[in-house]
Amino acid sequence: MSTCKISIVTISRNNVQNLLKTLDSVKNQDYQLIEHIIIDGDSQDGSKELLGSYIHSKEYSYFSELDNGISDAFNKGLKKSTGDLIFFLNSGDTLSDNVVISEVVKSYLERKWRFAVGITVTTSLTGEPISYQPPKLSSKFLKYFMFLPHQGVFCETSLHRNFNYDESLKTSMDYDLFIRMIENISIFYLPLIISNREPGGVSSDTRKRINEQSQIRIQHAIGLHEKVLIRVVNFLIFVKSYLKLDSPFIAKIRNI
Repeated sequence: MSTCKISIVTISRNNVQNLLKTLDSVKNQDYQLIEHIIIDGDSQDGSKELLGSYIHSKEYSYFSELDNGISDAFNKGLKKSTGDLIFFLNSGDTLSDNVVISEVVKSYLERKWRFAVGITVTTSLTGEPISYQPPKLSSKFLKYFMFLPHQGVFCETSLHRNFNYDESLKTSMDYDLFIRMIENISIFYLPLIISNREPGGVSSDTRKRINEQSQIRIQHAIGLHEKVLIRVVNFLIFVKSYLKLDSPFIAKIRNI
């Protein structure tokens, strides 16, 4: 394969101002072989009008209709994707710079990975820019804690098509999907800042997210020994949240 088409899927609902930032971020990429698919949840804030009038520099399509939640929207975007790689960039999130997709494609063609993750940047509760660099662990460790930010994950579309998001999950559908999808797949760690993540969203409800992730770990545990270990892990994560301890993989950034 000498070329690589990237499908970038953006889901959005009633977020017109932040949606424009995401559209512009993809439009300004120097890599041209990109399709940008917008799944809009029947927004009533002017988003549909923006999508209809937006002049993109990439292959562009949008769909606006009621859905059954975030997982349903993700699955719709996956179904419509035709690229070699797929990447989910939510409304309000932006790519780190105008050459990052070119760098990802170069890595993919040279290293021939199927699933890769890079660094993401967001804003702390105190307004400081912080980066999250995933620890370089095997996918087997996903059973014990979530360490892959979906805003930094690229996956072969042919692999992803075999695994849909669970529409019963509300905050951690990506966690459940990664456990199932890359159980026997190596993770390639990209030495790149991939995206700037907009604070907020359903995953920012810490209590709800931790409860759902705890249930996901129990669901995927095999055997009594593993279930006991998972319950200990769940307890430690609850304690970490109660004490408001930061992740050891987060770092403050200066002069972004």
